[in-house]
Amino acid sequence: MEFKDIEKIVNYLEDRIITNFEKHFSYLVLDDFYGGGYKERIEDEFFYDEYFEEYEDTIINLLLEIEDKNESEFIEFKLRLIKLKRIIDNYLSKIPKDVEINSFKHNRNSQFLINQELDESKIIENLYNQLYINKLIDSNFDDFKSHFNKSWNTKIQWFGTELQIVNFVNLLIDKNILDKETQNFKHKLITSHFINKKGNSFTKKQLSSVYSNKKEMIPNDDITLSIIKFIIENK
Repeated sequence: MEFKDIEKIVNYLEDRIITNFEKHFSYLVLDDFYGGGYKERIEDEFFYDEYFEEYEDTIINLLLEIEDKNESEFIEFKLRLIKLKRIIDNYLSKIPKDVEINSFKHNRNSQFLINQELDESKIIENLYNQLYINKLIDSNFDDFKSHFNKSWNTKIQWFGTELQIVNFVNLLIDKNILDKETQNFKHKLITSHFINKKGNSFTKKQLSSVYSNKKEMIPNDDITLSIIKFIIENK
């Protein structure tokens, strides 16, 4: 990984964990509130694990990747990263050990949020057609469409790879097809709305790890890139 790429990731992590922590953490709590959490008291400790999980994995993976780089600029990155890991661990230590977090929170579902400046119906139709034609999903249109509101009850089976689905959702966010704030709970979206080709659930840790370790292995002719190109050109 090149210096500028590492710098970009470290800056991003510091923004999420230090500089603008309150803002991004509040987006997660707000999403939970609208998903049914308004019936419960808001206690920050019960959101820490979900918020920090992805960032912690990224920090660990990056520290291991640059372990043998001992130039001064990389030492500086290591110090910044280990500081972030310490901050996360201090937050996680505040979670009550005698409380099962999954039982405290309802199993609430986040929905896919289309960029409000776009034609939502057209985007959903194009997404469905492209994913169905290219055999990445086999759901019917009505079931697929329901995942963009609160009415869905059946997960979509994804017939591509884990790397493809994470990269696909990332690109939908990066290219402003999905609302930018989806970035704050993108892995939760995938685990809530999709099962893999074997019919098993995805996990956030699994998705974060595969993307961190293999994102540069995505070929330029990958079908998901073609689908993104089509959506952009026909939005």
